[in-house]
Amino acid sequence: MKHQVTRELFTYWDGLRGGRTAPERSDIDPAEIHQILGDTFILEYDNETSLSFRLAGTRLCGSFCRELKGRNFFDLWGANDLSSMKLLLTAVVEDEAAAVIGFKGKTEREQELEFESILLPLRHYGQTKSRLLGAASPADMPYWIGIWPIQELSISSMRLIWPEERPAFMRNQEQAPKQQHKFGLTPTTTILPPVIGQHPINPERRIGHLTVIEGGRRD
Repeated sequence: MKHQVTRELFTYWDGLRGGRTAPERSDIDPAEIHQILGDTFILEYDNETSLSFRLAGTRLCGSFCRELKGRNFFDLWGANDLSSMKLLLTAVVEDEAAAVIGFKGKTEREQELEFESILLPLRHYGQTKSRLLGAASPADMPYWIGIWPIQELSISSMRLIWPEERPAFMRNQEQAPKQQHKFGLTPTTTILPPVIGQHPINPERRIGHLTVIEGGRRD
């Protein structure tokens, strides 16, 4: 995690969950994360093609020059990145992972800006696979941000972090057979790389539909 916003939200989420795989939506106190609230958002799963913004911070909305509440998260991504994003979200909601995403935003004037985002699972009245907590923050604050809207997004890197050091599907291999995932993707042996063009990848193993990188936990 490069950005302070990303680190702060992960630390807050990790502290809230305690021994659980994810905290409750009602556990979140906006006052405790007020410094990064403008960059945070909450997503609600509607169906396989819709993941809507329930809440979106003012700084995040300002980058897009529009209110994001009620909009479909999937609509932000182009066709080339949508399947990778859905597969990553499957790991978050099904396998209890945290996902860190690097992406590039571009305006109609070809201005570009790098962002870092994090997606974290939430429970809602005990129900899993219902809500996601996230944040997205720019690496810089150019003069044009908030004047020319970010329109086109492209993924530059993806990384999964296992708070419990091992994915849920490794801890529960004896459970029920494979089934259709929430986002319309079934397990496959082809998956997006955990890191693209940043740091050397640690030795890895393929288990189920994911690539597991040893030593993924960061203190």
